[in-house]
Amino acid sequence: VLGEEHKKTLDSLNNMGALLRQLEDHEGALDYYQQARRVQEKVMGKSHPDTLGTIMNMANTYAILKDFAKAEEMYRQAL
Repeated sequence: VLGEEHKKTLDSLNNMGALLRQLEDHEGALDYYQQARRVQEKVMGKSHPDTLGTIMNMANTYAILKDFAKAEEMYRQAL
């Protein structure tokens, strides 16, 4: 209803990622975070706080998965 680029839609994608991470479905969480990030970068830009928050969520998820190289890469992108 609101559309793919609406802030509430993007927040919902990020929230779904957070829920799945809590449920230990880390790959599913990353899928939702990536969907949100793709549109956030397009609509809001790479340095918008919401985009950076999504990148941090992705980094935290990679750290949980012990993919520390990918986590570090994502943390550096959020700097």
